[in-house]
Amino acid sequence: MQETVASALAQLSRADSRAAQVAETALSTLTDGRNLEALTQHSVQEFCWFVLPVRFSTDSAERHFAARSLGRLFSLLGLDRYAAICTSGVTREILENHRVSHDSGRQAYRRAMRASGVEPPDLPELTWGSTLGSAEISAYQATAASLELAVALDELRPGTPAWRNSQQQQTRAFLTQPDSQGRSRLDRVREERVRAWLSSPSHPHRQRLWPLLGQLISGAETPPDAAAALAPVVRLLDYADDGIGLTQIGYISPSVVRELCAEFDWETSPSPPRSETDSTQLIALHKLLRTMRAVRRSGRRLVLTRRGRRLHDDTEALWRAVAESVLDTDGFAQAATETLLGLLLSFSSRSTGNHARDTCTDIAEEARLVLADAGWGSDGRLPDTQQVGSVLITVTWLLETLGFVVGGDLLGEGGSHQLTKAGHAFSLTAMHLSATTPPTSL
Repeated sequence: MQETVASALAQLSRADSRAAQVAETALSTLTDGRNLEALTQHSVQEFCWFVLPVRFSTDSAERHFAARSLGRLFSLLGLDRYAAICTSGVTREILENHRVSHDSGRQAYRRAMRASGVEPPDLPELTWGSTLGSAEISAYQATAASLELAVALDELRPGTPAWRNSQQQQTRAFLTQPDSQGRSRLDRVREERVRAWLSSPSHPHRQRLWPLLGQLISGAETPPDAAAALAPVVRLLDYADDGIGLTQIGYISPSVVRELCAEFDWETSPSPPRSETDSTQLIALHKLLRTMRAVRRSGRRLVLTRRGRRLHDDTEALWRAVAESVLDTDGFAQAATETLLGLLLSFSSRSTGNHARDTCTDIAEEARLVLADAGWGSDGRLPDTQQVGSVLITVTWLLETLGFVVGGDLLGEGGSHQLTKAGHAFSLTAMHLSATTPPTSL
């Protein structure tokens, strides 16, 4: 293959020695020492539309010349599709946008890359990160190559109606296809992310979660009784669809509080409740919907957002959104919540059959010990049980409201706290999503 490239460069040099020199440098940068077989449409586009204007040359005329020269070399190599990219109007337009400003060029590059069809799309189960590990780089590049083949075979037609749905389907099928060891590319990306998540030096409390490695990688399916568990969430979304009256300081109106407490037979103090603050269930649900951005305030009313309406009609998406919201936090609250869910999952894994553990556990105290051992605290003092309980109280109210735990008050002293089957699936989903979601995305 190197002889083929050398021959093509010699032929180009006889016609235009400067073009040959520029094309050779461009190809060397593009391939980074690899053979031509490693080239993909995605990598050629990325070079012409981003690397060339940002890192290769500062002169606009030189950029255009380099793209044309590389295109001439590709033509001599018989790589006509790649040659067409280098000399296309799209490439010229993007390079002109880069001449105007970096932001303008980058936006044009992103639009064109998405429109080409060969950029691997995000999926509900995988958002590509901006900082990729080796397994994710391999999966991303292989997916781009598979999409290129689909476009070349006319199985994927960018720009046609519903083509993005087809692109997602093809991407999912490719990423989930098992190899000879029975593992898919998606499995490998998830394992890489979970291992990095557990090993994070800024989150030492996660060291206690290594026994859950396999579960964190696999996650959990949405259980059959998810709709029943989420019924209170859906019901509050129903009210928001009509508009929920709010008190002057932003609490849910007392009439709605009383109706929901009666409907779900929730215990409150006093009973019947006089306001949202009398119902731990409504406090937890109200915060949940706001965290999920499923509702927004409009004057003195709480109304449904577009996202809230979509979630209302899709149990699986709602399940995922509720699970994500539990760990939609940072700092000490994030560490405490991860520790709580990790302890509950560990307790669940140790139990046998459908029976709860026989031993009584002060889970807030156990969480405090884990967090203290991990170095959490303030002003040189270790966290106390009350401090841990205060940051966990809303999430424990939510777990109790949705019927995900049994054994009494989760933060009360003693008790044999155990996740239900739905609670185990929910907690594992929350931890899986947190562990497999990249800190930032492309």
